[in-house]
Amino acid sequence: MKYFIKDKDRKGTCYYEFYKGKWDGESFWKTDSILLHDDIVFQNEEFIDAILKVVPSYNPFGETEISNVEWKAIGQFIELKNTTVREIYFEADEWLQEVFKEYDCFTILGI
Repeated sequence: MKYFIKDKDRKGTCYYEFYKGKWDGESFWKTDSILLHDDIVFQNEEFIDAILKVVPSYNPFGETEISNVEWKAIGQFIELKNTTVREIYFEADEWLQEVFKEYDCFTILGI
C-alpha cells in the first residue's frame, strides 16, 4: 500500500483508523484495520471534503460509520479530484470491497 499502513507499521498515534464494521467502543489499532496518517489527510483535504459532502456528521476526532452506499457516493465526488486523492480512495476501496462482503459498514476512528 502506498498511503495506508497496517498497525505493525504504525509510528505514533496520528492516524485515522479504518475499522471493519461498527466500532466496538473499546478496540483500537486492530491488526485487520488500515491506517491513514494525518499528514496525508492534511495534504489531501479534498478526501475529507468528499466524505463531509456525503456524511456531514463526520467527526475527525471521534468515530464515524460509513455504509457501502455512502462510500460509493464519496467515490463519485472523488472522481473529480486530483490523482492523489483518487489513489487514496481506490486504495481504501480495494480493502473495503472485502469488508463489505462481511459487514454493512466500516468505521473511521479519528485522531
